[in-house]
Amino acid sequence: MSTAEPFSIRPLRRPDATPVQRLWAIRFGGDPSIRQKWIAAALDPSHSAAGFVAVGPDDGVVGTAFLDVGDPDYTRQYLGLDTLDLAVRLASRNGLFHFCCVQSDWEGRGVGSAFYERRLERLTGQGVPRAFGVAWHRPSAPDSRALFEKYGFTRLMSVDRYYARVGRRPQCPVCGDECTCDASLYGRSLAS
Repeated sequence: MSTAEPFSIRPLRRPDATPVQRLWAIRFGGDPSIRQKWIAAALDPSHSAAGFVAVGPDDGVVGTAFLDVGDPDYTRQYLGLDTLDLAVRLASRNGLFHFCCVQSDWEGRGVGSAFYERRLERLTGQGVPRAFGVAWHRPSAPDSRALFEKYGFTRLMSVDRYYARVGRRPQCPVCGDECTCDASLYGRSLAS
Protein backbone atom coordinates (compact mmCIF):
# COMPACT_ATOMS: atom_id res chain seq x y z
CA MET A 1 0.00 0.00 0.00
CA SER A 2 1.47 3.35 -1.02
CA THR A 3 1.79 6.00 1.67
CA ALA A 4 0.23 8.47 -0.78
CA GLU A 5 -3.15 6.72 -0.86
CA PRO A 6 -5.89 9.14 0.15
CA PHE A 7 -8.31 8.81 3.00
CA SER A 8 -11.24 10.89 4.13
CA ILE A 9 -12.84 11.52 7.50
CA ARG A 10 -16.62 11.43 7.84
CA PRO A 11 -19.21 10.94 10.56
CA LEU A 12 -19.91 7.41 11.72
CA ARG A 13 -22.82 5.69 9.90
CA ARG A 14 -24.82 2.59 10.87
CA PRO A 15 -23.09 0.33 8.30
CA ASP A 16 -19.76 1.27 9.93
CA ALA A 17 -20.71 -0.33 13.27
CA THR A 18 -19.32 -3.81 12.54
CA PRO A 19 -15.95 -2.75 11.08
CA VAL A 20 -15.55 -0.13 13.83
CA GLN A 21 -16.23 -2.70 16.56
CA ARG A 22 -13.77 -5.11 14.94
CA LEU A 23 -11.03 -2.47 14.65
CA TRP A 24 -11.66 -1.26 18.22
CA ALA A 25 -11.43 -4.83 19.59
CA ILE A 26 -8.17 -5.55 17.75
CA ARG A 27 -6.43 -2.27 18.52
CA PHE A 28 -7.71 -1.54 22.06
CA GLY A 29 -9.75 -4.41 23.44
CA GLY A 30 -12.18 -3.54 26.20
CA ASP A 31 -15.70 -4.61 27.02
CA PRO A 32 -17.80 -5.25 23.87
CA SER A 33 -20.85 -3.68 25.54
CA ILE A 34 -18.92 -0.41 25.98
CA ARG A 35 -18.10 -0.36 22.27
CA GLN A 36 -21.76 -0.95 21.44
CA LYS A 37 -22.93 1.82 23.79
CA TRP A 38 -20.51 4.37 22.33
CA ILE A 39 -21.48 3.48 18.77
CA ALA A 40 -25.19 3.70 19.62
CA ALA A 41 -24.69 7.06 21.35
CA ALA A 42 -22.70 8.45 18.40
CA LEU A 43 -25.43 7.36 15.98
CA ASP A 44 -28.17 8.99 18.09
CA PRO A 45 -28.59 12.61 16.92
CA SER A 46 -30.04 13.60 20.31
CA HIS A 47 -26.88 12.47 22.15
CA SER A 48 -23.75 14.61 22.66
CA ALA A 49 -21.42 11.79 21.55
CA ALA A 50 -19.91 11.85 18.07
CA GLY A 51 -18.12 9.16 16.11
CA PHE A 52 -15.94 9.54 13.05
CA VAL A 53 -14.38 7.10 10.63
CA ALA A 54 -11.47 7.34 8.25
CA VAL A 55 -12.13 5.55 5.00
CA GLY A 56 -9.51 4.51 2.48
CA PRO A 57 -9.71 4.56 -1.31
CA ASP A 58 -11.92 1.43 -1.34
CA ASP A 59 -14.34 3.03 1.20
CA GLY A 60 -13.20 0.58 3.88
CA VAL A 61 -12.85 1.82 7.47
CA VAL A 62 -9.16 2.36 8.29
CA GLY A 63 -9.65 4.28 11.55
CA THR A 64 -12.19 5.52 14.04
CA ALA A 65 -12.47 8.15 16.75
CA PHE A 66 -15.10 9.11 19.33
CA LEU A 67 -15.85 12.25 21.28
CA ASP A 68 -18.37 13.31 23.91
CA VAL A 69 -19.26 16.40 25.91
CA GLY A 70 -19.82 16.06 29.63
CA ASP A 71 -20.68 18.11 32.67
CA PRO A 72 -18.16 18.24 35.55
CA ASP A 73 -19.58 15.16 37.31
CA TYR A 74 -19.48 13.03 34.15
CA THR A 75 -15.99 14.32 33.30
CA ARG A 76 -14.66 13.50 36.79
CA GLN A 77 -16.12 9.98 36.57
CA TYR A 78 -14.95 9.42 32.99
CA LEU A 79 -11.34 10.42 33.74
CA GLY A 80 -11.25 8.74 37.17
CA LEU A 81 -10.29 11.99 38.90
CA ASP A 82 -11.74 11.05 42.29
CA THR A 83 -10.01 7.66 42.31
CA LEU A 84 -6.74 9.34 41.36
CA ASP A 85 -7.26 12.21 43.82
CA LEU A 86 -6.42 14.71 41.09
CA ALA A 87 -7.80 18.25 41.20
CA VAL A 88 -8.47 19.54 37.69
CA ARG A 89 -10.24 22.74 36.69
CA LEU A 90 -13.35 21.65 34.82
CA ALA A 91 -15.80 23.75 32.84
CA SER A 92 -19.57 23.38 32.83
CA ARG A 93 -19.13 21.50 29.51
CA ASN A 94 -15.98 19.48 28.78
CA GLY A 95 -14.96 17.72 25.60
CA LEU A 96 -13.83 14.14 26.12
CA PHE A 97 -11.56 12.57 23.50
CA HIS A 98 -12.80 9.07 24.14
CA PHE A 99 -11.06 6.84 21.68
CA CYS A 100 -9.03 6.92 18.49
CA CYS A 101 -7.45 4.05 16.61
CA VAL A 102 -6.07 3.41 13.16
CA GLN A 103 -5.31 0.17 11.36
CA SER A 104 -1.64 -0.62 11.88
CA ASP A 105 -0.86 -0.41 8.14
CA TRP A 106 -2.35 3.12 8.08
CA GLU A 107 -0.37 4.51 11.03
CA GLY A 108 1.90 7.43 10.26
CA ARG A 109 -0.20 8.68 7.32
CA GLY A 110 -2.00 11.54 9.07
CA VAL A 111 -5.21 9.72 9.99
CA GLY A 112 -4.77 10.28 13.75
CA SER A 113 -3.97 13.97 13.17
CA ALA A 114 -7.07 14.34 11.01
CA PHE A 115 -9.18 12.86 13.82
CA TYR A 116 -7.73 15.28 16.38
CA GLU A 117 -8.37 18.23 14.09
CA ARG A 118 -11.97 17.14 13.39
CA ARG A 119 -12.77 16.63 17.06
CA LEU A 120 -11.25 19.97 18.07
CA GLU A 121 -13.23 21.72 15.31
CA ARG A 122 -16.44 20.13 16.54
CA LEU A 123 -15.84 21.15 20.16
CA THR A 124 -14.85 24.69 19.20
CA GLY A 125 -17.94 24.96 16.98
CA GLN A 126 -20.10 23.93 19.94
CA GLY A 127 -18.45 26.47 22.24
CA VAL A 128 -17.03 23.83 24.57
CA PRO A 129 -14.35 25.57 26.68
CA ARG A 130 -12.15 22.63 27.78
CA ALA A 131 -11.10 19.25 26.41
CA PHE A 132 -9.61 16.18 28.08
CA GLY A 133 -8.40 12.76 27.09
CA VAL A 134 -6.56 9.65 28.22
CA ALA A 135 -3.47 8.47 26.33
CA TRP A 136 -2.83 4.75 26.63
CA HIS A 137 0.91 4.05 26.85
CA ARG A 138 1.14 1.43 24.14
CA PRO A 139 4.25 -0.74 24.39
CA SER A 140 5.32 0.21 20.87
CA ALA A 141 5.22 3.63 19.28
CA PRO A 142 3.30 5.50 18.23
CA ASP A 143 0.70 6.21 20.84
CA SER A 144 -1.63 9.15 21.37
CA ARG A 145 0.66 11.08 23.74
CA ALA A 146 2.41 12.61 20.73
CA LEU A 147 -0.91 13.68 19.20
CA PHE A 148 -2.26 15.18 22.41
CA GLU A 149 0.93 17.22 22.73
CA LYS A 150 0.96 18.16 19.02
CA TYR A 151 -2.53 19.65 19.44
CA GLY A 152 -1.75 21.74 22.52
CA PHE A 153 -2.86 19.43 25.31
CA THR A 154 -0.90 19.47 28.56
CA ARG A 155 -0.11 16.27 30.42
CA LEU A 156 -1.92 16.49 33.76
CA MET A 157 -0.70 13.21 35.20
CA SER A 158 0.83 9.88 34.23
CA VAL A 159 -0.78 6.95 35.99
CA ASP A 160 0.74 3.52 36.57
CA ARG A 161 -1.81 0.76 35.92
CA TYR A 162 -4.41 3.40 34.95
CA TYR A 163 -7.09 1.03 33.64
CA ALA A 164 -6.83 -1.29 36.64
CA ARG A 165 -7.07 1.69 39.03
CA VAL A 166 -10.00 3.60 37.56
CA GLY A 167 -12.11 0.84 36.05
CA ARG A 168 -12.10 -2.46 34.29
CA ARG A 169 -10.71 -2.92 30.78
CA PRO A 170 -10.88 -6.58 29.73
CA GLN A 171 -9.27 -8.14 26.68
CA CYS A 172 -6.33 -5.75 26.47
CA PRO A 173 -4.30 -6.60 23.35
CA VAL A 174 -1.10 -6.17 25.40
CA CYS A 175 -2.06 -7.81 28.71
CA GLY A 176 -4.23 -10.52 27.17
CA ASP A 177 -6.93 -10.16 29.79
CA GLU A 178 -7.52 -7.41 32.37
CA CYS A 179 -5.49 -4.35 31.45
CA THR A 180 -2.69 -3.19 33.74
CA CYS A 181 -1.22 -0.69 31.24
CA ASP A 182 -0.16 2.83 32.13
CA ALA A 183 -1.79 5.98 30.72
CA SER A 184 -1.56 9.76 30.91
CA LEU A 185 -4.36 12.28 31.38
CA TYR A 186 -4.30 15.34 29.12
CA GLY A 187 -6.26 18.60 29.08
CA ARG A 188 -6.41 21.94 27.31
CA SER A 189 -8.47 25.07 27.03
CA LEU A 190 -10.20 25.72 23.73
CA ALA A 191 -10.43 29.09 22.03
CA SER A 192 -13.82 30.66 22.57
